[in-house]
Amino acid sequence: MSGGPATENKGTHLERAAALKETRPYSPCRAACPVNTDVQAYVGFIAQGRYAEAFEVIRSVNPIASACSVICHHPCEQACRRCSVDEPLSVRHLKRFALEQAADYRRSKRRLIEKTKNKSIGIIGSGPSGLTAANDLADMGYKVTIYERHPVLGGMLATAIPSYRLPREALKEDIDDVISKGIEVKTNCEIGKDVALKDVMAKHDAVLLALGLSLSRSLNIPGVEGQGVLLAIPFLADVAFNKKPDLGNRVLVVGGGNVAMDVARAARRLGIKDVEMVCLESAEEMPAWKWEVDEAVDEGIKIHHRWGPKAVKREGDKVKGLEVTKVLSVFDAERRFSPTFDNNQTTLIEADTIIITIGQMANVKFLKDSPVQVDERGRVTWDPKTQMSSARGVFCSGEVVTGPGSAIAAAASGHRSAIAIHLYLQGEAIEGALPTYQKEKLPELPADVVEKINREPRKKIKHLPAETRCSSFVPFEFGYDELEALEEAGRCRGCAGGAVVDTKKCMACLTCRRVCPYGAPVVQAYSEINPERCQACGLCAPECPAQAISMVSYDVRGPRDTMPEIVGAVDPKRQEPVIVAFLCTHHVGVKGFELPENVRKVPVHCTSRIDVNDLLKAFECGADGVAVVRCGNGSCKYKGVEGRVTARTEHAKKLIAMLGMEAGRIGLLTADAGNGKSYAAACAEFSGRVKEMGLKDAK
Repeated sequence: MSGGPATENKGTHLERAAALKETRPYSPCRAACPVNTDVQAYVGFIAQGRYAEAFEVIRSVNPIASACSVICHHPCEQACRRCSVDEPLSVRHLKRFALEQAADYRRSKRRLIEKTKNKSIGIIGSGPSGLTAANDLADMGYKVTIYERHPVLGGMLATAIPSYRLPREALKEDIDDVISKGIEVKTNCEIGKDVALKDVMAKHDAVLLALGLSLSRSLNIPGVEGQGVLLAIPFLADVAFNKKPDLGNRVLVVGGGNVAMDVARAARRLGIKDVEMVCLESAEEMPAWKWEVDEAVDEGIKIHHRWGPKAVKREGDKVKGLEVTKVLSVFDAERRFSPTFDNNQTTLIEADTIIITIGQMANVKFLKDSPVQVDERGRVTWDPKTQMSSARGVFCSGEVVTGPGSAIAAAASGHRSAIAIHLYLQGEAIEGALPTYQKEKLPELPADVVEKINREPRKKIKHLPAETRCSSFVPFEFGYDELEALEEAGRCRGCAGGAVVDTKKCMACLTCRRVCPYGAPVVQAYSEINPERCQACGLCAPECPAQAISMVSYDVRGPRDTMPEIVGAVDPKRQEPVIVAFLCTHHVGVKGFELPENVRKVPVHCTSRIDVNDLLKAFECGADGVAVVRCGNGSCKYKGVEGRVTARTEHAKKLIAMLGMEAGRIGLLTADAGNGKSYAAACAEFSGRVKEMGLKDAK
């Protein structure tokens, strides 16, 4: 598909494709995302240089997209079908790239949403679930007020995730998207202190509790009370608001999760050189993400595995260290958390400050004596089928009811809560009407298909050196530049975006079966394309004599339909020929071509998708020559397509010769993979040959 302006036909195809996708198994990356972000769709747009459209796909389901682009644990990558080939697609970094490229477009889209519903909702908490629910309810036309106890919006994103991981500028983009819709914001407003819950309930037609887990759990061990022992969340909040606590020279962090990693790495950035961690788990059992652990170790943080806290040792009021006992096991036979210890084996880990990061809980003190029930463990009583608490009209979302999880999982909960509130306020039944994000997905790539895919390692992300990044809270991870992003996006196999057959047109002629390199078509009464095997190359669509095959992820007629715009008005007094060049973008990317001014480029993800009619249409629109420029050195993204592309090009040559034109006006060119200048040189040489033949209708 061309990188040119969208047309009505393209828009229609996109709408049809979006509807069709919902009837088919999801790509594994999309199914793994807690909000089912259509990864294949937005990565495809990135590969075409269409960043605004990529933004629209991302933002349509994820109001905290910028935050996720830097902190998400990217389950989509872990599910990527390229894992069985080489390395998963770098989805999170591509998302970040698209959002950064579309920043101006994004800001221009912010609009006040008209309040069409005569109802109001109060949302307590502005973390991922609260922001998502506020966004959705504002879109529906409701009046929304957010109550946030901190001076800034964002909840734990703003107060518990250090800025070296989540730049506040990125979070601000997400927040500005939401509040620009006309949402009222009350910061420094703590429910139960600054305003009573009953007053919030009386003011609004519905209330959402999106509290998060804002309190840290402590340890019930001797010596834990007193100075020198801190809790994770208050410590991280102090860091977020530039309040530097007195930590001494040695810090010991208790815990092995992601919060523990944030605490330890934040302490290093506060100037503490001696930062250690102690956790119950072995290196393989730690709940923290492996890349977080690796980065912490790179920063000089020492981790003591398989030791459990026994007592805080003090000299007077001053902390001396933590006495720990050897852990024998962390889980029982059913893999339930049930640590056992050897109390005869203990040691002392010296420290001036101990920071406890063993878990979090919700602050629900303000719910005492309210109609919202809380169980004996301090958890809000709720019904997940309706998102409603025990109090009618009071709903719940996020970690306050789901427990610890990811920001994007909290956003999914926010989506469900918004729909539940909408149905409640409209007097409709909620149970059974809320969306589920558990979708059927494509299985792993068949082994024989894996063997037909070229190995391409993913583009690496650069980091500041450990010794440099520990000196400040400056973000240490560099994003992709444009060429890197385009090349990485080109690695996507387009899972679930491949070929579909119009059975009313299909003649069961077996053509698709003969041409497919991956064995995807199954032909009986009519052809069906197995999405498990299809690689979205597009080779079959131009070969189908009945034109019964289309592609989910792109419009097979796109280049043809936009050709008048691509060629433009042809100057009858031109000195150079007008050349239309269909360029494989796999290795160089849309922006990697530096072509002569007389060359009109049509970037395609592979030349296998070019139809004979596409080539003829270029001449009809005034082109003097047409080039098909494919990648060389055996580096085609799709093995086994070269012969078909050659045959198609030769057929087009014969057709124009029959029309009295020189066959040489169509050229099948090859350029070195990853070399934009090679593409330019090939086009320039071809342009010279066409010029010698003469310009069409030149005067």
